[in-house]
Amino acid sequence: MQGLKKSDDARQTKLYQRFGNLPVPEDLVDFYQHLDPADLVEFVQVESEYVNVIQGTRLQLGRVYRAAKKLFAHAGSRSDLHETMTFEKWVRAHGQSKQTALRLITLADQVDLIQAQALDTHDDGRLMVENYLTLSQSDQMAIADGKVDEKVVGMLLHATPDMRQSPIWKGMLKELHQSRQAIEAQKKQLQNQTDQIQQLTQRNSDLERSRSDFTDQLSAEKEEKRHLQLQLAEAQAQEPEPVEVPPADYDELKERRVELEAQLKDTEQTLEEVKKELHEAQNTSTGSYSQEDIDDLQAQLAELTQQNQALTKQVKAQAAHEDSRQKAFQTVSARSTDMLSALPRTLDVMALAGDIEQLTDKELQQTDLPALANALEDKANQLRKLMHESQRVVEGDFSEIKGKGDDGA
Repeated sequence: MQGLKKSDDARQTKLYQRFGNLPVPEDLVDFYQHLDPADLVEFVQVESEYVNVIQGTRLQLGRVYRAAKKLFAHAGSRSDLHETMTFEKWVRAHGQSKQTALRLITLADQVDLIQAQALDTHDDGRLMVENYLTLSQSDQMAIADGKVDEKVVGMLLHATPDMRQSPIWKGMLKELHQSRQAIEAQKKQLQNQTDQIQQLTQRNSDLERSRSDFTDQLSAEKEEKRHLQLQLAEAQAQEPEPVEVPPADYDELKERRVELEAQLKDTEQTLEEVKKELHEAQNTSTGSYSQEDIDDLQAQLAELTQQNQALTKQVKAQAAHEDSRQKAFQTVSARSTDMLSALPRTLDVMALAGDIEQLTDKELQQTDLPALANALEDKANQLRKLMHESQRVVEGDFSEIKGKGDDGA
């Protein structure tokens, strides 16, 4: 529904001096200003009829919407009819918005209220309603919402057509407009303050939540630290379990030794057989062995004797090598176990924790703690480098070495 706009006050004089405060669309003002009085009267009559129809239609629609709204508000035993249909849907089905319908309901309520007040005070209700309807829709809503001073409202509603052309009337309209602007500005400021309060409240809530999360995290970290300290204290109170790490080539050495011993055994057996056969050849009188056979047996005996000596030498060297590696393993195992066992007793770092926490970084730098930390780190790096270069690999069955180590101990 198209609303009517007021034209500029400076351009209304000719049109309104005779025919009152009749709202005219701005696009028609120039046309009406250039008409002679006779033609103007006819057009003013048409405009008056148009305004009356529009105002009457708005009032009637407002009362219809009000009745429909009451029907939807009081469902009663017919609540099943309202499950799929609401007042807003009903209004939209008729091509209007809910906001327009509520505004027309407010207009109808205010007109009925004005008419009821006129009956009580014996005033001209028709004049009061006419004056109310000549106001802009925003001014009408401001009066209906109680945002305009009652004295100003009374003067606006009781103004005669002559008074509506006076400076007093225009002053009241200006005051009404300024009052409405002030109310709108105050409303906007209040909304801004409300938004700021909501933002601050949300921010405070976020900060509280963040602080709570941080407190929970700090508590969890403290609990984890306490648990680790208990584990460390328990570990320090226990003797470390010795770990024996045999040489990486232990299996290879063992296999080589077995192979050499087998070869030596075979050589010794063959040597004994050749010796026996040679002895038999030299002492027999049957002549079954020729001198050539005896020479051949003597050559075999010499060769086997040389092989036997070489294998015996290799077996002894292999055994000596194994003994050296075994002694090295036992030395490293025993010394590392001793050093690891002594570490918790001689280097109780946590015993200084309480004192360290009370000192500043500058004060700590004046002690030997940094040098101690560097020294321990250097030793750790040295050990890692040695182990990396030796490529220790724990493989195979080392019960023999462990047994020999126990016997040696």
